[in-house]
Amino acid sequence: MKKKRQELMHEQSTAERSFTNIFGLLDLLDPQAPEEFKKRYLAIQEAKQKISDTLREKKQDLKLDELKIKVLDKLNKLDDKLSDVFFKRPGKFEKFFYPFTLLNIFTIGFLMGHKPEIFHIYYTILFFLLIPIRAYTYYKTNNHYFLADLCYYVNGMCLLFIWAFPNNISLYLSTFALTFGTLSWAVITWKNSLVTHSVDKVTSCFIHIMPPLTIHVITHVLDDTDFQRERFPAVYLSKANITNNGGWPLKTNIFYTSLYYLLWQCSYHYFITIRQSTKIQSGERMTSFEYLTKHTFKNTPILSTLLDLPDPYPMLLYILFQYLYQLITMSLCGIWFADSHAASIFLLSIFLVASYNGATYYIDYYGDQGLRKEIKKLQLEIRNIQGSDIEEDEAVR
Repeated sequence: MKKKRQELMHEQSTAERSFTNIFGLLDLLDPQAPEEFKKRYLAIQEAKQKISDTLREKKQDLKLDELKIKVLDKLNKLDDKLSDVFFKRPGKFEKFFYPFTLLNIFTIGFLMGHKPEIFHIYYTILFFLLIPIRAYTYYKTNNHYFLADLCYYVNGMCLLFIWAFPNNISLYLSTFALTFGTLSWAVITWKNSLVTHSVDKVTSCFIHIMPPLTIHVITHVLDDTDFQRERFPAVYLSKANITNNGGWPLKTNIFYTSLYYLLWQCSYHYFITIRQSTKIQSGERMTSFEYLTKHTFKNTPILSTLLDLPDPYPMLLYILFQYLYQLITMSLCGIWFADSHAASIFLLSIFLVASYNGATYYIDYYGDQGLRKEIKKLQLEIRNIQGSDIEEDEAVR
C-alpha cells in the first residue's frame, strides 16, 4: 500500500513539474499546445484522484479495524459478565431462576385454563429466553454439537408451523407425531429432571415438554373454536379429515414424518458426524451418540458388544435404532390425537417423571451433603474426645 501511494505521488509530481520547467513553457507556443495542455491537466487530475481514492480506502480500512476492535472489546466484556453469572458465581443467578421456574409453572397452568389462545406466544417467548442461554453455556463447555440434536429440530418445526405455515397439514401432523412421540419419551430416555434452580436442567425439560404441551393446547384446548379455524387452519382441517376417514392416518403420517426426520438425519450426519469427525474422535466435542454410549448406557452388555464392531457399524446401528424408536413412539400418537383426556394424562405422566427425577436429584445431592456434614461433625467430636483422653493420661503420669 505504501509503495503504491509513493508511485502515485511521484506520477503527480512529475506531471506538475512539466509546467514549471522552461521546456514546458516553450511547448505552449506549439500549435498543438492547447491539446497537450488538456492532456497534462487530465493526467494531473487523474493522479490526484488516485491518491485521494487510496487515502479514502485507507481511512475506511482503519475505521473498520477500529470498529472491529470496539465490537470485540464489548463482546469480551459481555463474555466476562456472562461467565461470571453462569460459571464463576452461579449461585446468585440460581436464586433468581428458582422463583422464575415456579412462576412459569403457575403461568403455564393459568394460560392453559384461561388464555389458551396466547399459549403458543408464551412458548415462543420462553424459547427465545432459554435457548440463547443454552447456546452460550454449551459453546463455552464445548457441548454445542448437542444443539443439532433432534429435539431442537422439532422445536424449530413447531415454531415453523406456528408462525410460518399454520395451514400446512403435513407439517402439523409430523410435528404432532414428533412432539408427542420422540420428544416426550426422551424425558425418560435422557432422564430429564425438573431441578427448579438449574437453568440447564429446566431448559432440558422445556425443550422436551413444552412443544407437545403447546401442540396439545392448539389441538385439544382450542378444539372447534373460531380462533383455531382462523389461526391454525391445518389443525381444524386435519381433525375434520381424520373424523371423516375414520381415524389417524398412520401410513401417511409415517411417510411425511419420515421425510422431515430424514432431512434432519442427513443434515446432522453430514455437518456433524462426517465433517467434524476429527474433533469428535479426539474428544474435543461431545455428541448424543458419544454421550449415550460412554455415559448413559455404557454398562449395558448388549451395547458393549455392538460398540466392539468395526466402524461404521456402531453408528449405522445407532441411526437405525433412532429411526425405529421414532416409529414406535409415534405409532401411539393416534390415541393422543383422538382423545384429549388421554393426551392430558400422557403429558401429566411425562411431567411427573421429570419432577420425580428432580426430586431424586435434590434428595441424593443435598442428602449426601447433609450426611457429609454429619460425618465431619462426628469426626471432629472423636478427635476432641481423643485429645481430652491424651491430656488426662499425661496429667496422671
